[in-house]
Amino acid sequence: MADSGTKAAKAGLAYTVGNVLLKGIAFLTLPIFSRILTTEEFGFYNLYVSYETILTIFVGLCLHGSLRTAKYDYRQEFDSYVSSTLMLSGIVYIAVMVIGNLVYPAISGSFGFDRSILNILITHSYAMFIFQFYNTWLALDFKYKKFLVVSGINSIGGTLLSIFLILVVFKEHKYIGRIYGYAIVPICVAAVIWLCFFRDAKKTKQVLFNTNYWKYGLSISLPLVIHTFSQQILSQFDRIMIGALVSVVAVGIYGFIQTIASILQIIVQSMDNAWSVWMYEQLDQKQYTQIQDKSKAYILLMNILYVGFISLAPDVIHIAGTKEYYDGISMVIPLSFAIYFIFLYSLPVHIEYFYKKTKFIATGTSLAAGINIALNYFFIRSYGYTASAWTTLASYFLLFVFHWFIAKKIDGNPMFPKKTIIGSIIALSTFSAWTILIINHMLIRWISMLLFIVLSLICNSKTILPLTDKLASKLKNG
Repeated sequence: MADSGTKAAKAGLAYTVGNVLLKGIAFLTLPIFSRILTTEEFGFYNLYVSYETILTIFVGLCLHGSLRTAKYDYRQEFDSYVSSTLMLSGIVYIAVMVIGNLVYPAISGSFGFDRSILNILITHSYAMFIFQFYNTWLALDFKYKKFLVVSGINSIGGTLLSIFLILVVFKEHKYIGRIYGYAIVPICVAAVIWLCFFRDAKKTKQVLFNTNYWKYGLSISLPLVIHTFSQQILSQFDRIMIGALVSVVAVGIYGFIQTIASILQIIVQSMDNAWSVWMYEQLDQKQYTQIQDKSKAYILLMNILYVGFISLAPDVIHIAGTKEYYDGISMVIPLSFAIYFIFLYSLPVHIEYFYKKTKFIATGTSLAAGINIALNYFFIRSYGYTASAWTTLASYFLLFVFHWFIAKKIDGNPMFPKKTIIGSIIALSTFSAWTILIINHMLIRWISMLLFIVLSLICNSKTILPLTDKLASKLKNG
């Protein structure tokens, strides 16, 4: 158990650092794209990203979501399960491509892009599913180095190709160059990954068509389609609604701020890749005390990261964007706090995953998504596009509350520190409100951040000291 915990910690750190560095390339180039693209062109690109993110769910049917449980249920047959499931996803991709081209004449007006973009969109969405599948597969054995290599190729290659296409090929329609650059490199890399999987499957004579595997995978993944679709409504549909109710320019500003806030989401997702594997092991061995103890330290870490992020984010926006984007600076606080609730909800939701209660996952997320759509429709029309940031925060808070109670109903063992979570929400709500008031005063923000971190460490010394003692002991032993 100690070994798995160490592996998880190392993998979590590697995923986080690697993701931040790799995604950092995208954020470092954000000042370039915010200057060579107009806010309207940036808005069109963000609409494409929203379409791609949502379509990825349906092209791959969230089949990667079954891998974690399949590793336990098909211990000796897991490699065959992986190959067979990937084959099923390929069949689904072909079906979506055919259906998409058949219905294109009916949707072309509302879609806003031509048929070539549609075909790029479908293929790109399948490529992103392949990455989800591949990364989940790698995370099961903490193979973070391969993940970093593949992510690096995508991030660097896509960025360089986008700049080339914008400046050289698509001078009149620059957003098309951004879309093609964003899509082509991942498509090529995903094709290589797909071929490598089936090359290995052929060598080891694995069964590619196994209906039992498919039934198992679909029984877990189909409810996740509803869940993940609802998640994307929460995170992406607001852009589409802003485009319909306000303007594409507003989409560009909102999308820019949302992109800045997503830095925090990268950290959350990276840590969760390692945390979820470790937690599954603890649940399998009924090590509930271990989960609770480690959760305290995990929550404390995320609290510090959140406070640090919202304190520095306004300065990042000033550096990365032009004056056209400054009106949306205050939105970074509620959007970032919403991501913090994504972190909190991920804790109980893994209990639902472990016990294969994916219907509950789908129900909770779809309810939150429905509330989000209703709130967006009312508040965007009444108060403008900035209201969407606050409706997103409210929706994610409700999502966390729902899954918290569902997880307790599924497994009543005390696994997460209730007092720590409630105290964290109160403390971070207070700090967030304070940051909004002083958002234009950099020095006060930074001092407030340092004071919060110091006080957090002092108040949580009982949690920190055992960890530092363990670290000191390991260093002493070489």
